[in-house]
Amino acid sequence: MLKKKYPSISFYAFTIAVSAIMVHATGFLTLESSPTGAEVWYTGPDDPDKKFLGDTPLDNRELPTGHYKVWLILPSHDTLFIPEITIVEGQVTQMNREIPTHYGYLEVSTEPDSAEIQLDGVKIGPSPYINNLVLPGVSRLKIIPREAYFKSTALNLAMGKADSSKNIVVSPYRDKSFFYEGLSLPARRVQIETGLEFRSISSVYDSSGGTLSYPTDSIPTQWDYPVGVRLGLPEGFELHFALPFKSHSKGMASFPSNMRLGIKYTYRPLNMGLDISYGLGFKNSKEALGHDYLGLTLLAMAAKDKIVGQAQAGFEFHFPEKGNTKLNPGDLGQVHAQVGYLLDPFLPYLGVTGQFNLASKYDGKTSQNTSGYALIPEPGLIIDFADLLSLQFGVPFTLIGKNANNYWGMHLSMTLSFGL
Repeated sequence: MLKKKYPSISFYAFTIAVSAIMVHATGFLTLESSPTGAEVWYTGPDDPDKKFLGDTPLDNRELPTGHYKVWLILPSHDTLFIPEITIVEGQVTQMNREIPTHYGYLEVSTEPDSAEIQLDGVKIGPSPYINNLVLPGVSRLKIIPREAYFKSTALNLAMGKADSSKNIVVSPYRDKSFFYEGLSLPARRVQIETGLEFRSISSVYDSSGGTLSYPTDSIPTQWDYPVGVRLGLPEGFELHFALPFKSHSKGMASFPSNMRLGIKYTYRPLNMGLDISYGLGFKNSKEALGHDYLGLTLLAMAAKDKIVGQAQAGFEFHFPEKGNTKLNPGDLGQVHAQVGYLLDPFLPYLGVTGQFNLASKYDGKTSQNTSGYALIPEPGLIIDFADLLSLQFGVPFTLIGKNANNYWGMHLSMTLSFGL
């Protein structure tokens, strides 16, 4: 009789040990994504239910061997599906995936900052501004500076899927004739101004404060045809040159509008400046001043929303008449303030000038009887065309004064500005 054979106990132990090792065999997964921080979900070899594995980057995450399906989920991005990842026993599976997005990335910074930013007419925030949820397509980006003496800037923004757009916008200064005596121009900016000014004296204040009227048939008049050129230099400097042409009657050439050359500096953070000019007179000329003068003027500008204002305070040191050192025209101080309301392309304004003359006598001969003063308002209007060409019209007149000419006049100028 044959003896029945059964497997030995050692064989069973070996089989159980091998099975245990196979069940618990593991490998490692290293998974990175761009951008980082994506949620990682997966289904295992024998489990169809999705489970959360962690956020990228994953570094040597231990997993049972087998085949996996993986999903990468990141806000504002498409869900990225990886159909198969194989984990091999004792090995590291490395993967790096870029997660696509339906949106674009927009970054806008401005100079000066805190400008209002609009996208397709909708206010989206002040600068600096960052948005990673911009829909693809062509949009209109507009930057509106908080100060009215800066121009707004608009540009087309073409944004594709997953595009990145970084914009640095430097807002240009307005070049209106309103600022003819204002702050210095930006670097490499040229401004040319020409026009005409008319003045008619209606009376003269005497030393007692009364007035002496002119006869109707002998009213003094003067026409000025000034030409001015300004050139913006780097670091806030500016050169400017003014050349007058004039015709007059009854000795009105004492008005200080002769040829002059000057340099101006503006400290932009405070919008303040200093203008140093030298006026050149002509000996025995009836069409210009007969003496030189040196002018020093402090300048300042400010704006709030659409209200724009400027202020000046200066002094002109007038030298004795050429060929007649006994005649002193008297030094002239001046304070000027002007405010306007910006309604593109119009800017109505009101300016007020205060003048005071300090005359010293030389053998009883001076251009003024004694020192005096005058207060001169000027309402006006500026019409601006694309910040390249400006037309200005003003009506100055003397409101009150002592020992000064009482006159009314008009001012009309055309200003052309362009960059080099």
